[in-house]
Amino acid sequence: MVTVTVTNSSSFDRQHEMIEIPWDSIRQKLSLTENQKIIVLDSSGEQIPYQIITEGTGQKLKLIFLADVEAKNKSVYEIKKGEPRTFAPMVYGRFVPERKDDFAWENNRVAFRVYGPALEAGGEISNGMDFWVKRTDSLVIDKWYKNDLAGIASYHEDHGEGLDMYKVGRTLGLGMTAPYVNDTLCLGRNFAEYKILDGGPLRFSFQLSYKPYEAGGKMITETRVISLDAYSHLNRIKNIFVTDDSAISEIQVATGIVIAQDDEEEIFMDTKNGIMAYKAPENGVNGTIYTGVVNPLGFLSIKVSQGHLLGINSYKPGSEYVYYAGGGWSEFGFDSFEDWIAYLKLYKNRLNEPLKIEIQ
Repeated sequence: MVTVTVTNSSSFDRQHEMIEIPWDSIRQKLSLTENQKIIVLDSSGEQIPYQIITEGTGQKLKLIFLADVEAKNKSVYEIKKGEPRTFAPMVYGRFVPERKDDFAWENNRVAFRVYGPALEAGGEISNGMDFWVKRTDSLVIDKWYKNDLAGIASYHEDHGEGLDMYKVGRTLGLGMTAPYVNDTLCLGRNFAEYKILDGGPLRFSFQLSYKPYEAGGKMITETRVISLDAYSHLNRIKNIFVTDDSAISEIQVATGIVIAQDDEEEIFMDTKNGIMAYKAPENGVNGTIYTGVVNPLGFLSIKVSQGHLLGINSYKPGSEYVYYAGGGWSEFGFDSFEDWIAYLKLYKNRLNEPLKIEIQ
């Protein structure tokens, strides 16, 4: 048996926080053979869901599970050989060829999509991320697409579970990143290829590849790796930009949230802590969308420009640029913009103060 002690030294409770443990440490301590299974138990001895992460390599890299730890306290979990219960997945995603090659993904709180080659072939180009608001823990992507395409129920209307009322167009949508040259966004095109890296039940992650595009006279090749954990309103996004000029040691990049007509009234900017947020104009029927980005390293600057709230940083081509982006909804979990900003600040604090994990 392996005992995992999770210590929360923070002054706030940690709920639904993802614990990551190197798989090799579990395999060795339990003397696991290749096909032996494990169970994870909480402090009351109940099985909880877990996931073995491969990151698309085909190799078992990490064990992840969700932990709850009160402020200034500890929680103990046990891992042992056994037959795991079947748990309903809390994340999901897939390529959607029947809707012009969308790629859509969700968890038990929110849903998102990006746009693919078939849509671009029809003349619609969008490098941004779309946001679907939900008021249910259920996974709804397949049902929404099926009913919409069949003409039964449009996902642009709320039928009790949420809807797509976010407008992306030729923008970065909710929190995508692009090269920023001479104070100008250099937007890429629709994704060209995708690869699912981890399929759940607690984390969904995938990789998107893009055809080269021009930025400031140079050709840029872009890769995105996006992952969404159960309960989180924010995706972890890893961007890699490569230029065709090896002499370029630094470029600027901008993470953007589309805003309404350079609207500066309902925004929040914290350059040092790398937090920016925007309250979209209220929809009289469907409430209000709140959007936000958290960059653990902060931003050099944040400003409103070109129809976006932009967080700008210097970037070394070929390196990994990692941040978090997502949204909330006034009809499910957030009563005000202030509530949403508090969520983003707490998210940043959780990144700053990681839980301590001891394995015995």
